[in-house]
Amino acid sequence: MKNSDHRHYIRLARQRYNDAILNRNVEAICSFLAADYHVVTGRGVQSHGIEEQRQRWMAAFQADPMVLYRRRTRELRLSESLGNAEELGNWVGKYTLGQQKFLVAGVYSAKWQRQVSGVWLIQTEVFTTLRSKGYEV
Repeated sequence: MKNSDHRHYIRLARQRYNDAILNRNVEAICSFLAADYHVVTGRGVQSHGIEEQRQRWMAAFQADPMVLYRRRTRELRLSESLGNAEELGNWVGKYTLGQQKFLVAGVYSAKWQRQVSGVWLIQTEVFTTLRSKGYEV
């Protein structure tokens, strides 16, 4: 597979990951994560592993019928020989907390790791919130 094919696969996986969030499909969300997945959220919360992510997404969807996040790839750098890729992008989200609705946005970095099977999975994501605006519900 050529580098351009790998890039296409990763971009398509990101689009499907976004769709899984939109559809509130926790199992589909988790299917894009490596077993040792680690995340730092825009609010600074760190979590590790697929099971913890499964629980966090389920709780978020149960608690908030409005929660939604979208990520858009801005740049993708790939080392095919090492099986690593760096994705840089922008993200937006909305959620409710208490009696307020929040619109948030920022940047992210994701490390993709090619598995032995050839599938690319996300090993690490770091989100930085750059804008946040709250509204009364």
